[in-house]
Amino acid sequence: MTQKPTLNQLGVFSAVMSSGSFSRAAEQLNTNQSTISTSIAKLKQDLGQELFIRQGRGIAPTRFAQSLYEQIKLPLAQLDDTLHNMSEFDPNQGQHKFVITAPEHMHWLLLNKFSELKPHNIEIFDQPDTDEALLDGLNSQRFDAMIDIMPPSSSAVESCRLFDSDFVIVCSQDHPRVQQSISHQQFNSESHAVLERTRQHLRSLHHFTNIDLSQRKVAYHGRSLFSNMLLCSQTELITAIPEFLARQFQSQLNLQLLPPPFSCKPITNYLIWLKKHHHDPAQKWLRSQLIEATQSFT
Repeated sequence: MTQKPTLNQLGVFSAVMSSGSFSRAAEQLNTNQSTISTSIAKLKQDLGQELFIRQGRGIAPTRFAQSLYEQIKLPLAQLDDTLHNMSEFDPNQGQHKFVITAPEHMHWLLLNKFSELKPHNIEIFDQPDTDEALLDGLNSQRFDAMIDIMPPSSSAVESCRLFDSDFVIVCSQDHPRVQQSISHQQFNSESHAVLERTRQHLRSLHHFTNIDLSQRKVAYHGRSLFSNMLLCSQTELITAIPEFLARQFQSQLNLQLLPPPFSCKPITNYLIWLKKHHHDPAQKWLRSQLIEATQSFT
């Protein structure tokens, strides 16, 4: 070691390790990629050790970098918590804008809830399509918090249960074959609209029932629960969606809401955030707002 690394260098190194790239670390630290590269190069020189190697279009940490990160990430997180806890947060000042992502069936009610806040300082984005994008959105701090049906399997995040919801089968009130109830045989024989988004590489309904869903006749792959529901209201397609969303638009879209003709577990919605932000006053305020807002959903 030619020189002791600075706290700033170790902070930059930690950001690169947690985000997986120089560009995401720069976004996380509100700086540019050149500054990140310079800091990492200086840290490499001071330690006399290679830290990252090129891997395809990205980078991969060396064994030395992985060992160093394991030793410093907890002390850095504790220091970060201490500094955050020394600061105060006043939501009425409107200096902090929060960004969250939530399932589509919660958008309308969350927007209505947050419209009552003064100032309006919470933005809502639709959910990422994959688990990887979900975790990346947190690690890169694109999102301050998120709500999803499955917490990412990462030691860097924490979560808590918000509320449960059931699935229903949705179709038009004027459906020529399905009226008031649907049998398992009908469920398999009718044409379906399904959501293309996956969790753990499976579509949502697969996580909540043990039946063989490959028997369904899938006619439409949508990227939105609402568009699937709207399509079913105008065609003979059927779809399975959270009851919470279906009831919001049942009368407007002239829909039938039918219980699934098979055993189906409730959907648990989780609030998810980065563990290193657990004691951040601003983040604690945001989580309290989300918890309070979703209490009316049960």
